[in-house]
Amino acid sequence: PLLLICFTSCDLIDDNTGNPGPDDDAPIIIAHRGAQSVLPEHTLEGYKRASELNADFIEPDLVLTKDGHLVARHEPMLSGTTNVADLPAFADLKTTKNVDGKKVTDWFACDFTLAQIKTLRAKQAFNGRPTDFDNLFEIPTLEEVILLAKTEGLKRGKVLGIYPEIKH
Repeated sequence: PLLLICFTSCDLIDDNTGNPGPDDDAPIIIAHRGAQSVLPEHTLEGYKRASELNADFIEPDLVLTKDGHLVARHEPMLSGTTNVADLPAFADLKTTKNVDGKKVTDWFACDFTLAQIKTLRAKQAFNGRPTDFDNLFEIPTLEEVILLAKTEGLKRGKVLGIYPEIKH
């Protein structure tokens, strides 16, 4: 099946000027996963920090929940980037699925409702990154990321673009 998503808006906020143009010699900075070297990836706080560091775009990876909401996660598996394994209420949702041709046992976003996802907290995905902010921040929806980008763009007087990527 083919899934085509088109984002459009005719809001005054979207008419904000100051985005990089084709004649601009400066590189375009895309904050993949937010400011993940400092804060847990794919959190509103990480995207906000990326804006503060003058990113031109934030790049949320998106996965679908059981009830049809797009949430910001790099992959459908949740244990590597959230505290799901620490929450006994979700023990029965751990399962094995085929991901890219390999059997993977984990908790998957597509088995959780948005309400359940909102009880999880993000954590750093890689060793060697600061863990001071682990388990503090929610998993955002695409709508929340869009609102943050608009708000940050107005605050800094320059568009903060969104470069979404649908995963799996």
